Amino acid sequence: MRSPDRTLYLAVPIATYESFFTRELPQASVRQHQVKLIVYNPVQEAIVKWID
Repeated sequence: MRSPDRTLYLAVPIATYESFFTRELPQASVRQHQVKLIVYNPVQEAIVKWID
């Protein structure tokens, strides 16, 4: 089944985002490959940010 109208996001916990995705190389890779992120707080079970 294909759904071209859907957008895929990579969900990462806030601790992972802050310790890994804020570094230069991961940021460059995210930009280059146009990865969309959802950063969430697993304790509060809440989305902290959407990054397009």
